[in-house]
Amino acid sequence: MYNELFDKTQEQLNTMAEPVRRFNNVTLDHMAKLVDYQISMFRGYSEVAIEQMRAMQTVHDPKSLESYLKAQGEAAKSLSEKLARDTSELVELHRGYSQEVQKLGEESLATVTRLHPEQDKASASRKSA
Repeated sequence: MYNELFDKTQEQLNTMAEPVRRFNNVTLDHMAKLVDYQISMFRGYSEVAIEQMRAMQTVHDPKSLESYLKAQGEAAKSLSEKLARDTSELVELHRGYSQEVQKLGEESLATVTRLHPEQDKASASRKSA
């Protein structure tokens, strides 16, 4: 008798904990993607900064200054385009995570409702009253 009760309780606990485990896995995967993305962005922006510092080293006279300043305008345009692309990618990364979490929430609600149908009926009757 106690074994049956223990087994049923253990099964319910596992069923209730599964959505939390899945949420943790989704969150950890998202964090790993986010860290990889940030490292990639840092590397890209660092390379641009180093290139610009090296380009500044070539300035020796007014003509080289003029070409350096012209290149700076092009570099600024390129950098703003890169920033826009990176921002869009970051938004998509977060949007995907948000959708996964929302889906997990809906699945968790369905699991809880399936485990405790009498509570769902009671809350439905309270809403209709």
